[in-house]
Amino acid sequence: MKRTGMRPILFGLLTLATFCALARADSGARAPQFTAQTLDGETVTDTSLGGRTILLQFWATWCPHCRSDEAAVDNIERRFASQGLVVLAVDEGESESKVRSYLEGHPRSCRIALDEEGALSKQFGKHGIPYYVLIDREGRIVGTQNGAGGEALLLHLLSRAGLSSHSDPSHGGSQSQASAAGSGGAKVIELSRAQSPDVPTKPGVKTIFVLANGERLETDQYTAVAGFLHLAVNGQQRTIALNALDMKATTTANHARGVELKIPQNRSEVLLAF
Repeated sequence: MKRTGMRPILFGLLTLATFCALARADSGARAPQFTAQTLDGETVTDTSLGGRTILLQFWATWCPHCRSDEAAVDNIERRFASQGLVVLAVDEGESESKVRSYLEGHPRSCRIALDEEGALSKQFGKHGIPYYVLIDREGRIVGTQNGAGGEALLLHLLSRAGLSSHSDPSHGGSQSQASAAGSGGAKVIELSRAQSPDVPTKPGVKTIFVLANGERLETDQYTAVAGFLHLAVNGQQRTIALNALDMKATTTANHARGVELKIPQNRSEVLLAF
């Protein structure tokens, strides 16, 4: 692929620390019909929530990354409820008693649904947790996210459904703060997929990223911002939280191809690889 220089507009786009993750479930496709039972005894379906924006969070009580996102997810629903957002936190593979016991010490404000047999998660594709699916008002999947990313990444994900924090005066500074975290004084390093000194790189070799759930992604275009990886896979753009990667497997796989993988060491670095 032709290596190109960095242009000012590209700099502005790629130094954002908040990207949305696309297409674990097919982005732009109709969301599958689903039914979920909440802990409050409510039966929630895609039909009953029709005309509203839906954010599904697949999680589990044992998952530390899910726990780190809890406050952000609950806050997101409070902030965007007036814009028609509904959040459904779907616990995977655990009993009702275990989930209720966990919530006694970690109360949440969003709807909690159970998926003890994994039927609902299978409808939206194989994934690790936390995993987010965003469905717009027309019932289309407009974005997904692998891994925890906090409120900044969730805000950008919601923008795929046309929800904007600019419509929330009480939090008017959040969007600018999120952008500033990624762009203020960022050091941009353009890479040509640095070659490992002891293994020759074959022409056209791609960088490979192995997720903790076993999924393998190959790409010759990616941007790494501290905490997040933005990459093109088969013509689709995806963003992965770095904590969703199996770094040991990723490093080993790339070394075998002669690719020395580099990851930002702090939030002032943005790595571009083409």
